[in-house]
Amino acid sequence: MRNMSNKTDLVGKSPRATIKVKSRSLIIIGVVLIILAVIPQIASDYIIYVATIAMLYAVLAGSYDLTTGYTGPLTFCHGAFYGVGAYTSALLTLKAGFPFWVAFPISGIMVFFFGMIVGYPALRLKGHYFAVTTFFFAHFIYLVILNSQGLTNGPLGLRNISPPESILGISFKSLQSSYYLIFVFGIAAVVFLYFLVNSGIGKILVSIRENDELAEAIGINTSFYKVLAFSIGAGIAGLTGSLFAHFFRLLHPTTFAWMTSEMVVIMAIVGGLGTLFGPIIGAGVVTLILELMRFAPELRFIIWSVALIAVLIIEPGGLMGIAGRIRGGKK
Repeated sequence: MRNMSNKTDLVGKSPRATIKVKSRSLIIIGVVLIILAVIPQIASDYIIYVATIAMLYAVLAGSYDLTTGYTGPLTFCHGAFYGVGAYTSALLTLKAGFPFWVAFPISGIMVFFFGMIVGYPALRLKGHYFAVTTFFFAHFIYLVILNSQGLTNGPLGLRNISPPESILGISFKSLQSSYYLIFVFGIAAVVFLYFLVNSGIGKILVSIRENDELAEAIGINTSFYKVLAFSIGAGIAGLTGSLFAHFFRLLHPTTFAWMTSEMVVIMAIVGGLGTLFGPIIGAGVVTLILELMRFAPELRFIIWSVALIAVLIIEPGGLMGIAGRIRGGKK
């Protein structure tokens, strides 16, 4: 699952070729952003809704990639952090009377520290022991949400969650305005992750992923950086959950069951772990495929599973690996 195709593709190429590849990537990103920006102006409400879901999943997958793709540990609890952020923000506005613009950052900060509390002991485990621990932790969070009748309203969920309050004269009560809010947040989150993974911290995370014992031997505090990456990913997931709650304006425990965490993992693997943009693309592709297969709900996940296996057999590096092959002219 380690994939560094986005970096290794440039190795051995001339500066002119490197500039050409980067320029092409910037053009593609610019075109995608323009398309996303005009969707609310030309598309139906259904398409806007699907695009909004895809953007939320894209941020989730990108923040998940920080932990698993760049640092190494395979985790299955990202959906739990997403749910904690959603319920924290909803409860702060419904029961404590906080405005969204206060509840939103508080949710991210709380989930960041929550991730730190969970990650510090859990990340001492290795390999599948850590993965299984995070899986059961995600299920534990789901059970807490489901059974905390007095706090979360249990299986009935939370309703009448208010949309974000108007700011600078901009109202967020409509689908289109909510879309743009999530769009701006998504850009900010991805830009932050991009600079983080390309900074000195990002290089340290990659060194830990490649060989944590060697990284420890040369003086890197691997435990600190593992927990840091885990907590930052959790915090971004918490912020995304807050936006989810105030976009849909209702929450139900099943939304944050184990399948949400599994879906984020699938999106990241399909796109290509350790590439940042790969999981983001994977989120869009997976969301689109699942929506197209709504006509056959009983076959939906069977067809999707077969397609996933086929992609991984063809290229374990996911879509970014396939793109790297095409760009490199490999057969």
